[in-house]
Amino acid sequence: MARRDTPALFARAQARFRAARFRQVQTMIEELVAQHGEIRVLDAGGRAEYWNLLTPALAEKVHLTILNYSEELVDYSKTMAHVRYENVTGNACDMPQYADGSFHLVHSNSVIEHVGSYGNMLAFAKEVRRVGQAYYVQTPNYWFPIEPHYAFPMLHWLPDPIRIWAEMRFNIGLGSRQDFAGALRALDDIRMISQTVMRGLFPDAKHSAERFALIFKKSLIASRKG
Repeated sequence: MARRDTPALFARAQARFRAARFRQVQTMIEELVAQHGEIRVLDAGGRAEYWNLLTPALAEKVHLTILNYSEELVDYSKTMAHVRYENVTGNACDMPQYADGSFHLVHSNSVIEHVGSYGNMLAFAKEVRRVGQAYYVQTPNYWFPIEPHYAFPMLHWLPDPIRIWAEMRFNIGLGSRQDFAGALRALDDIRMISQTVMRGLFPDAKHSAERFALIFKKSLIASRKG
């Protein structure tokens, strides 16, 4: 298969998984709306266009806040008319602007693996748990054999020195060849985690997994009802 065909095929596969995953999120929102009438939802580190999946009838009951870095908010704000949202520039690892339990639901889709260090992950998880009465957090599974950001097998299992060497010499999957600084940034930007770490970060959650071919745990999900 030509390399140029890979991004489109991979994007379609990811979209199918995302839609299936969102049905779980929508169920949580439906339950919260049934309890409260209208609800406040925070997407921590998210993108507004993701919420096009929310049905129009339910969107009328949701006051959505998207918190992310400014460049992300600008690039990914293509929503349908029925989605009501507010963009807020900020860092989900530190949200002093929000009091405990400010949101009925905090949502995070494939974000925690991008916050950098394990210390940042711990801060992110604490803030999600603090400001949300309920939460839903998803992240790719470290033990799934395909690195999802590159669509390349076992890349994330390589020791850092070998990974840096490879990033500097090859176009890897969906990624492009990097200079030294770029290779270091690539490692810092994506740090996938295991179920053991996920359970430690979210000790009060119900933990589940999104499966591929019924065998492999593709993604990890931590959720807590309000």
